[in-house]
Amino acid sequence: MLINEVYPRLRNAAHSIPKVQSEDDLDLIQDTTLMAARMMEAAEKAGQKYTAGNMAYYAVKAARSGRRSHFTGKCDVMSARCQFLKMSRLEDLDAEVEFETGDTGTMHDVVGSYGYQGQESDVAEEAARNVDWASFLASHPPRHRVAIEVLLEGGTMREAGKRCGIGDSAALLLKRRIASDLIEYFGEDEIRRLLDGIKPGWASDLQMSRARNHRSETAFQPQTQPVG
Repeated sequence: MLINEVYPRLRNAAHSIPKVQSEDDLDLIQDTTLMAARMMEAAEKAGQKYTAGNMAYYAVKAARSGRRSHFTGKCDVMSARCQFLKMSRLEDLDAEVEFETGDTGTMHDVVGSYGYQGQESDVAEEAARNVDWASFLASHPPRHRVAIEVLLEGGTMREAGKRCGIGDSAALLLKRRIASDLIEYFGEDEIRRLLDGIKPGWASDLQMSRARNHRSETAFQPQTQPVG
């Protein structure tokens, strides 16, 4: 019944459900199908009879009121229902704002830490980098790790060689081997990006995604009739 009778009804009604953020018809079809499946399961456990039309009707009605399968409340500012009821809204971080001092800037300046210049790594980037770095160190022998630790502490390769118990020529070869392994593991472009202080590619992707979501949110027009 869910596949042959309920799903076609939900697919035909998806275009009439108000969209929030970057939702589209396919997202809502999937979401209402899950809600209908849960309703059917609950009704069967309670021993109640139902029809395909009933399940499709109540699933669509719930979606039109802003409820979603993953969250039906309105206390989460990122939830569809909270934004549907206009209790919260998305703001473009690149939007221009005027400060109390009369100066202008963007939302980045409002939410960013004091003195942030746009090049510092954020917490997520630092965490991902630490995971990659730990994996790189674990994949190399102890001599490599000792040499890298000495260099990170500001020491020279001669000092690293002494700690590893090797001469200057062997230490130079070890340095070249470490540099080659770094390029092979992380990629030359990524290393150059970090050395030049350029933001990672995901930052621009996230910025475009936020802008797209902001446009979708501002274009959203809620239905005028009250819903349950």
